[in-house]
Amino acid sequence: MKILMSILSVLLLVSFTAVGAADEVGDESASEVTSDEQVAAKPQSLSDRVKGIEDSVNPADWKIHNGCVMLRRIKRIKFVDDQTAILSMRGKKKVILRLKRNCPGIKSSGFMHQTVGSRLCAGFDRFVAMGTGYSCRISSLEPYIELEKPPVDKDLD
Repeated sequence: MKILMSILSVLLLVSFTAVGAADEVGDESASEVTSDEQVAAKPQSLSDRVKGIEDSVNPADWKIHNGCVMLRRIKRIKFVDDQTAILSMRGKKKVILRLKRNCPGIKSSGFMHQTVGSRLCAGFDRFVAMGTGYSCRISSLEPYIELEKPPVDKDLD
């Protein structure tokens, strides 16, 4: 058993040495690339790109203050499912509204909102699903950013 382990360790050492030597003998132009160019050439991960977008978005640019938007700025509310709505605002910006829980029927049957004052606020205001009567509190109001749609490739079959 000790002989077998010794042979395996020698083989691993030889293979790592061969790989290292092949890297050193490789293309000389690769050694001319600086570390800054290597970082620039490395593509960003999707999570890094999303984090960059999140860091650059300021809710105040969407007129969201303390989790609230003024009702007079809302042009349209469209529920995309029973827990999420897109608010089209004056000035061509959009806000995503999330409810604390699923509110059955709010997308299909319609809704009315219950607010106090002239603002729609997360944590305080509610939407009521017509027909079912479910009352659902707003969880959050956040800037909505549409991501680029990928170009349609007609060669894919």
